Amino acid sequence: MGNHKERLILEWYEQYGTELFRFVWIMLGTKEGCDDIVHDTFLKAWSAIDRFEEKSSVKTWLFAIAKHKVLDEIRRQKRRRIFLRRLAESYIPSGLDVQKIVELKEEAKELMKQIQELKPNYRIVIILSKVEECTSKEIAEILGWSEAKVRKTLSRAIQMLKKEKWMKGGDGIERSI
Repeated sequence: MGNHKERLILEWYEQYGTELFRFVWIMLGTKEGCDDIVHDTFLKAWSAIDRFEEKSSVKTWLFAIAKHKVLDEIRRQKRRRIFLRRLAESYIPSGLDVQKIVELKEEAKELMKQIQELKPNYRIVIILSKVEECTSKEIAEILGWSEAKVRKTLSRAIQMLKKEKWMKGGDGIERSI
């Protein structure tokens, strides 16, 4: 069984490692410590694989483990969040003039800063929904919530972002998320 477990975990790592890393990175707002949390997620999965009942997909199970690891890290850090510096670079379409690229990067940085300032439950729902493109059902499984709670929390998180954007004089939040 040990060799089978290792093959399975390696397979899962190949399949979901990048998504988990991105999720942890955005949740923490920095790459620092992300590798450790992803590693700990797969270590926990390896040690608990015999208890995995396949009531959910492997992806949602791994994200649930990672969520707990991230929230533990956030509680330990208790510091101000920093926003992602280079996230915008990977989302800028080609063929735009330099001024437009700079504006888009600044808008994305501001949005990421605002997301980092949200309370953890709002942040996690926004990231899982809008960045990782998880369904409400998947998010509910990851968080152990009802789908209704996921939808309500997502709606409130978006409202908070809209309010923050409005208070700072912007109006493009719907376009941004």
